Amino acid sequence: MTSTEMVRSLGKNVFLPLIALCMVAVFSFVSFADEATTDEPAIQNPAAGTDDSAPAGQIEHAGQATGSEVEHAGQATGDGVERAGQATSSGVERAGQATGDGIERAANATGRAIERAGEATSRGLNRAVDATERGLRRAGEATGNGIKRGGEAVEKTFSGTD
Repeated sequence: MTSTEMVRSLGKNVFLPLIALCMVAVFSFVSFADEATTDEPAIQNPAAGTDDSAPAGQIEHAGQATGSEVEHAGQATGDGVERAGQATSSGVERAGQATGDGIERAANATGRAIERAGEATSRGLNRAVDATERGLRRAGEATGNGIKRGGEAVEKTFSGTD
C-alpha cells in the first residue's frame, strides 16, 4: 500500500466520521439552546397607566433625576469645552512666543554672521592690498633692473668695448 492510499484510507475511516460526529454535536447544541429559550416567557414591561406600572410620583421623580443628570452632563461638557479652549489658547500663545523667540535668535545669529563675514572680507582685502603693493614694488624693481641692464647692453654694443 502506497502512502497516498494510506492517507485516503485514513481520511475515509477517521476524518469523515469525526466530521460527521462534530456536525451532530453542533446541531444538537443549537437544538437544545433553542428549546431552552422558548420554554420561558419573554419579560415585558407593563404599559403606563396599568395596575402593574409604577406610581406617577416615582415616574415623575425618575424624570426629574434624569433631567438633572442630563443638565449635570451638559454643564460638565460645557466646562470641558471651556477648559479645552483655554488650553488651546494657552498653547497657541506659547507657540507664538516660542516662534518670536526663535525668529529673534535667528536674527541675532544672522547679524553676528554678517559681522564676522564683513571682518573676514576686510582682512582678506587688506592682505590683497599688501600683496599687490609688494608685487608692484618687485615688478618696478625688476623693470628698473631690466632697463638698466638693457641700457648697459646697448651702451656696450655701441661703445665697441667688450
